[in-house]
Amino acid sequence: MPTERIASPGLVVIAGCVLLTGGFLALGLLPTWREAHRLRGLILERRAAQVRAEEDSRRLQGLTRRATLLALEVRDYSRLVPEKNGLGAFLGQLSHELASAGVQNTAVRALTPTRLGHCQQLPIEVRGTGSYEQIAAFLQRMEALPRMSSVSRLNIEADPVLSGQVSLDLTLSIYNTLNADSKDSD
Repeated sequence: MPTERIASPGLVVIAGCVLLTGGFLALGLLPTWREAHRLRGLILERRAAQVRAEEDSRRLQGLTRRATLLALEVRDYSRLVPEKNGLGAFLGQLSHELASAGVQNTAVRALTPTRLGHCQQLPIEVRGTGSYEQIAAFLQRMEALPRMSSVSRLNIEADPVLSGQVSLDLTLSIYNTLNADSKDSD
């Protein structure tokens, strides 16, 4: 009977180790490596999404701040730049407030308007004399008028004979919108 030769025991051990190592790599390590790679990809995606969300949040905060400031800037626009001139009514209100505050020797007159794009500036000169308290009362009353104005010049001087009187010399402006075909004030 012929003897079959059995592989050497060392070769069998080496083949078994190769088979075990291959099985371990194929069934144990490779799936773990793939899962770790997939999880790293998800982590990178989530970090990128978080960075984008933080940038969007900062941009939204900036836009919210700008919208709030814009709302504050235009909240009184209709009081500052009404559609109708209303110069006569405003001059009457100024004269009334001067008299109510007790300011004397008053003069209120409109100066030449200046066109500013789609609106115009109507400067007004106001003069009068009275006590400091009377002048201060007039300025507070003027600030509370329904029509807003901007003061470009304010000069208050004491009477040289120290009578307790001060003189007021004030230039303020009101504004109104102009129609596209408008050339002058109403």
